[in-house]
Amino acid sequence: MIPELGKPIGLGAIMNARMSRRTLLSLGAGTLAAAGAGTPAHTAEESLSGETVSPPPDAACWAKPLAQDYTVAFRSHVPGRGIDGVGIAKMPDGMLVATVPVVLDQGWTCVIVQSTDGGRSWGKPVAELPCHTVTPFVHEEKLYLFADPWGERRRFIDLTLLRSDDAGRTWSDPVTVAKGTLWNCQTGMTIHNNTLYWAVDDRSLGPAERGHRVLAGDLSGDLMDSKSWRISNFVPFPGLPDSLLNPKMTGSYPSNRMLEPNVLLVGGRLRVLSTVKPPLQATTNLAAVFDVTDDGENLDLSFTQYHPMPGAQVKFCVTWDDVSQMFWATVNLAVDGQDQFAFQDPAEHRDDEPYPGGIGGNDRRFLMLMYGLDGLNWFPAGCVARAGRLGQSFMYASQVIDGDDLAIIARSSVDGHNRHDADTATFHRVRNFRKLAMNLRQDMDTR
Repeated sequence: MIPELGKPIGLGAIMNARMSRRTLLSLGAGTLAAAGAGTPAHTAEESLSGETVSPPPDAACWAKPLAQDYTVAFRSHVPGRGIDGVGIAKMPDGMLVATVPVVLDQGWTCVIVQSTDGGRSWGKPVAELPCHTVTPFVHEEKLYLFADPWGERRRFIDLTLLRSDDAGRTWSDPVTVAKGTLWNCQTGMTIHNNTLYWAVDDRSLGPAERGHRVLAGDLSGDLMDSKSWRISNFVPFPGLPDSLLNPKMTGSYPSNRMLEPNVLLVGGRLRVLSTVKPPLQATTNLAAVFDVTDDGENLDLSFTQYHPMPGAQVKFCVTWDDVSQMFWATVNLAVDGQDQFAFQDPAEHRDDEPYPGGIGGNDRRFLMLMYGLDGLNWFPAGCVARAGRLGQSFMYASQVIDGDDLAIIARSSVDGHNRHDADTATFHRVRNFRKLAMNLRQDMDTR
């Protein structure tokens, strides 16, 4: 059954509707109880690996996600037409605008949808743009989109900018702000010294190789004037040392690469944090860190180090919150990064077979919320939403702050072909998100 557009969805029925008995057994007694199977997966005397284990607690004892129920911002009803990197923006009047790229049989389109009630419902598309990947942001009450060139039938051809004066209903002609094989979906941006900074992938070394560049836009000028934009030098993927890899976990997909960079301002210092995909994503939670210097004329990007980052084997999005004075990130955590529990047995995820990245580190089921001060060390705020099977996902999320809440949109595979080829743009609201955080700063000395 396909849910109606904008209608709240409870995931218990949908996410578990097509589970096989074997899959249910592999997930434990809590899942069996939730799905109505009625018997535990194993007893204390039974174990897949030989040791004595205790049965999992009843499902009622499991922690509940922060925003498991969602509304559908957009769903692709046509088989084979998946949803790509979604985006979200908040207009000054409180309207939420979501951008949803849809991959067609030939080419693609980007759907623009709006919500005037905080995401509780979403209207029909107000516009469709002939481009594949877009990233929205708001400046001086205008909605802007970074996008690939209109009407092109392949990606990674220059970077253009569009503007809408009516929250996405109508759009200006695109202006090319940077040339090259450039791309990114919605990731963290920052403003510093009246300049907007964002980072992009550069695929000039070939389809499987990606480096990064940083883009700088002068906010004192006209953003629709290409002269307002500068782009940094190209920094290629520096490779990973063998000591960070498991030699038994090798393969050609996903390739050894970095992608989807975020820009952060940490104590006045511009930094870039990006996803790292080792071979088979078998080394999880590892990010690439870069430093940015800008003297107003020369914009320089340099690789600094690799650093642990929860969920950095899949795209993540970092947002700065002025109120809490902390960074907040949506990420995907993996459960079994090197397939120790045979989660990736083809019999356990037949529905996911069309996707060749079926290995542990590419688990996209758990959409998590993290917070931190320095952009390197992160504390867990909780799970935003959990998908039931490896073939499903809540992934590639991005977020905007909406009062005391976080408004999150995710590229989700609810009933798609596999975890990667999503069919739904889901909207989640994490209420009172700042109350999920501890005080990470030192207490003041009151003596």
